[in-house]
Amino acid sequence: MKSAAISTFLLVWYSLATLAQEIPLGSWQTHFSYQSGQHIEQVGNRFFCATYQGFFSFDPEKNNSTLFSKINGLHDTGISSMAYAPATRLLLLGYRSGNLDLVYLNENAEPEEIIEWPLLRDASGLPTNRQSNQIIFDGGLAYVCTAFGIVVLDPERREVRENFRYIGPAGAEVQVSAISFSGDSLYASTSAGLLRTSMSPTVNRQFFGNWQLIPVPFTPLSVSSFRGDLYTGRAGQGIFRRVNNSWQVVYPSTSQRYSFRIINNRLLAVLDSRVVVLNAQDQVTAFRDPIMPQPRDAVLDAASNIWIADGKSGLVSNYQGSYQSYSPPTGDTTLTRRTDSVVVDRNGLEWIRLPGSLGGGILVRNPTNLQQRFLSTSANNGGLPSSEIRSLSLDRDGLVWFAGNRGVGYFVPQNILSGGAVNAVLPIFGQRRLLSNEFSTAIVTEPGNRKWVGTRSGLYLFNANGTQLLRQFDASNSPLPSSQIRALYYDESIGRLYCDTPQGMVSYRSDATTPEPTLSNVTIFPNPVRPGYGGLVGFKGLVDDTVVKVTDLAGKLLYETRAQGGAASWDLRDYTGRRARGGIYLVLLIAPDGSESNAGKLAIVE
Repeated sequence: MKSAAISTFLLVWYSLATLAQEIPLGSWQTHFSYQSGQHIEQVGNRFFCATYQGFFSFDPEKNNSTLFSKINGLHDTGISSMAYAPATRLLLLGYRSGNLDLVYLNENAEPEEIIEWPLLRDASGLPTNRQSNQIIFDGGLAYVCTAFGIVVLDPERREVRENFRYIGPAGAEVQVSAISFSGDSLYASTSAGLLRTSMSPTVNRQFFGNWQLIPVPFTPLSVSSFRGDLYTGRAGQGIFRRVNNSWQVVYPSTSQRYSFRIINNRLLAVLDSRVVVLNAQDQVTAFRDPIMPQPRDAVLDAASNIWIADGKSGLVSNYQGSYQSYSPPTGDTTLTRRTDSVVVDRNGLEWIRLPGSLGGGILVRNPTNLQQRFLSTSANNGGLPSSEIRSLSLDRDGLVWFAGNRGVGYFVPQNILSGGAVNAVLPIFGQRRLLSNEFSTAIVTEPGNRKWVGTRSGLYLFNANGTQLLRQFDASNSPLPSSQIRALYYDESIGRLYCDTPQGMVSYRSDATTPEPTLSNVTIFPNPVRPGYGGLVGFKGLVDDTVVKVTDLAGKLLYETRAQGGAASWDLRDYTGRRARGGIYLVLLIAPDGSESNAGKLAIVE
């Protein structure tokens, strides 16, 4: 008997608390570590901290953090250096890929415009390692230290002013880790030693003959010019200052790592386990605490409080007295336990993907009587396209799907151990076997039986039988930090797909969740739809294959679809492709067997 709910609008139209917790369909979320601090910059009252994969700002006055990623405007992941130019309010981010982001901030130190500048990443003829090791602003120009020299950029004109590449002895290419300016001189800490050149406009700095090697009786680590004197670090010995062409130790240390910056007429040196500050008389103040075992960068604020990017604790400061971490919370950052190496079919048989060391392929085993069978590339004994199988998934029809280095397919488990001929079914997509030209690394099945496939070049969503491509994502068209997918996991309870990549893990909110037994607890989200919203409207808490209809108040049908498991979605467009206008709309829900129905309202605000 059909429910009377169709006339009572039982959907959670007024349940703002419930709706506020729903993450919009089609949205992404990062799962980066905010504990692996690497770099820090202060802009006004905000502190920008880059971790190995993440990036955030912290406002001490408001005691809150803001996360930044490709989701809200950045163009890459993995910041290797950054610098701030106060005159133009430009925060320049350099990535490990060689990419650059020009982040222009407003008077509140909030991003106002973010411009991608893939100059170094996309340039031809450069070494594989294109990351920026350090960025220093001088005279409105950005000096970028790289593995192939120093690149001088004009951010306002988006052009390269100079390129000091072959500046080593006899014109050798050198790696530059740090630079420092002093008067009319530029000093560079390089793989060939400590180099100096003149900044006079009449000097050709691209000619190696105009770079002199500064005598140093040890391998210098980093460089800084402070009060006209040169400072550097020596592994296992400490901080040294150049005095009358000789080098004297000013702070003994066993540190193997040194980096410098000058703030408020003091020299900050970041060592392995502490930060030391030298004043004009070389008097040293050391900052050290168990909460910051791996300092990587540091700044001093106007009140002489220390702010540190620490490799274990993230953003650390003593501005409230004791040292504390002010990094955002960090949850799981990778899929540490994969569940796609073994699946159990409806008959209780175990399907096990075998590593290459065991010959590859798939082992099917009955755990009760220990009967088993190896499926290989041989015809009638598996017919796999390759023995390198990376992932298995049991779908809603009881089929066992596999993903490997030569594509995707599935097996029908019935009578698999009977000894008869068994060959994999290889779906046809694009007039060829499904993803036969891709190295597939992972496969998962949604509650609606659609298949997500991860490859070394991106992420794909196919229909239930793998013959229709529904969505495709990679690093260029989505917040994926890398196109190379290492592992996938689908949380059916919330409809979230977790994607693990070499550059970090992100998740995608799909429109398929675990189906409900009835239509008594349905949610529409977001509701109301606010002006400017460009995402999907979701319907959650549905019976599998529920018919979902959206009509206007006059009963005109705008949209109809069927639930994927316990959820469905609408892109706010009618059958002609036009976006629905502001107003109240009816949502009609009918169970697939017609035994139950429900209805509700959706508001669109213009």
